[in-house]
Amino acid sequence: MKVKIINDYEAGKKVNAIAQDLNLAHSTISTILKDKERVKEAVKTSTGFKAIITRQRKGLIHDMEKLLVIWFDDQIQKRMPMSLSIIQAKALSIFKTLKAGEESTETFTASHGWFQKFCHRFNLHNRSVSGEAASADVAAETFLDQFDKIIEKGGYCPEQIFNVDETRLFWKKMPERSYIHKEAKTMPGFKAFKDRVTLLLGGNVTGFKLKPLLIYRSENPRALKNVSMHTLPVYYRANNKAWLTQALFGDWFNNCFTPSVKHYCLKKGVPFKIILLLDNAPGHPQHLDDLHPDVKAVYLPKNTTAILQPMDQGAIATFKAYYLRTTFSKAVATTENNEVTRDFWISYNILECIKNIASAWEGVTEKCMQGIWKKWLKHFVHTSEAFDKDEHVNLINQTTVELANELNFEVALQDIKELVEYTEGELSTEDLIELEAQQHLEEEGRIEEVPKNFTAKGLAGVFSKVNAAMLELEAMDPIVERFTKVERQISEFLRCYREIYEAKKKMTKQTTLSGFFSKTTPRTHITSSSISTSSSPGPSTSPDQNSDDDTRG
Repeated sequence: MKVKIINDYEAGKKVNAIAQDLNLAHSTISTILKDKERVKEAVKTSTGFKAIITRQRKGLIHDMEKLLVIWFDDQIQKRMPMSLSIIQAKALSIFKTLKAGEESTETFTASHGWFQKFCHRFNLHNRSVSGEAASADVAAETFLDQFDKIIEKGGYCPEQIFNVDETRLFWKKMPERSYIHKEAKTMPGFKAFKDRVTLLLGGNVTGFKLKPLLIYRSENPRALKNVSMHTLPVYYRANNKAWLTQALFGDWFNNCFTPSVKHYCLKKGVPFKIILLLDNAPGHPQHLDDLHPDVKAVYLPKNTTAILQPMDQGAIATFKAYYLRTTFSKAVATTENNEVTRDFWISYNILECIKNIASAWEGVTEKCMQGIWKKWLKHFVHTSEAFDKDEHVNLINQTTVELANELNFEVALQDIKELVEYTEGELSTEDLIELEAQQHLEEEGRIEEVPKNFTAKGLAGVFSKVNAAMLELEAMDPIVERFTKVERQISEFLRCYREIYEAKKKMTKQTTLSGFFSKTTPRTHITSSSISTSSSPGPSTSPDQNSDDDTRG
């Protein structure tokens, strides 16, 4: 088993795929791979295994195949047509790009035999290329039965069943027939219409909607310079290509999804025991079950996303239609002539985009979020009303046409429909190289979240800010009893952090905390369990003086 895992990995197979094929935890595969050198040494002494274990596929063809797998998955997620000839042409194109500038005599013909071996090496046999719609329908029906049994066996209720899916939003793109699109290249300072964000949207069977994850190319855009990320109506993260990576998905899962769903379940009075339904997009980790014991990840079968993914049954399309309508509505509100329209789009920044995303997501109704499950889920949806995706989206688009024509865009319903449904073309070889490098770093564990940790200096700064805030409250509150009660409660709430602070200070043997303690103070607001405050920074003090300050007041 270990030999097979090592061979598969060195042949280019991803850790997630190996874990899925062998029905093992992601962490188990990673542990074996970390110890692979010792396994190799042990196997070398066994007859017949040396040649197998030491054989590795290398060269431009191997590098090309790793990129081709990423392209293959991306095409499937974009619902792009796939055929043997299209795959062969893409393989040749990638190989030619990689070979350019290389002093290599390696040749490649993309033969039918190569394709069969390629599918075997990367476990692509169960992914449709063309003419396999019937098999996808069968897989979908089988999955629905299996999913029904999972729900019944686990005793899951509607509040506990969630689904998310990502979508790209070209947030500044305008109808191609509009004058604003035609003149875009001549407008100084005008941003490209191809600027995009990736959104992860979702909710549960009852219609509860999750806070969107938004991924943009800039970590600190100018428009968000004076905005606290915690106050945004989206969970904002950055990636230079605005892609959803497994690392970003894991961050969202741990720091956004799990806390918000826990709070939701507590509010609804249901146990925190969750099913998270996902498709097999490259950015979705295959080891989510290892991240939280109370969240069960269930993955859709390959090639069934278009017909089974709940969010694709109308929620995402409705959101995009609302986003476009909201954006046009704000443009109309600020526009008096064409020149003002240009100014609006030039100044339309990522903060305004986020506001419109929040408004559009709010517009997606509970009826819509329930209706997307009705066709596929056998439990819980018998009481929900039917939801006609096409009719609903067309009504929104018709309003958008009217708004667009107020801006003198002279567009028809079909123009708006194409804009709402717009998807970008296939990834370039350069894009594929960047994605493959990102995935490799993630699987090797080189990209890790910065571990959270308390420091004495950091805690001291927090206590100082709390004390400053208490001084302001005391200055405003005319009722002494009320203020005293609040002061006492805050002191109690911070007791656990005070204990951590004391332990940190003792462990690190700090002799001074510059700018925090002082020899004199007008009032200590967090009483016996907090840090004293000074009205201005004082000189450094000795450990004995610090001790006196801590108990003063």
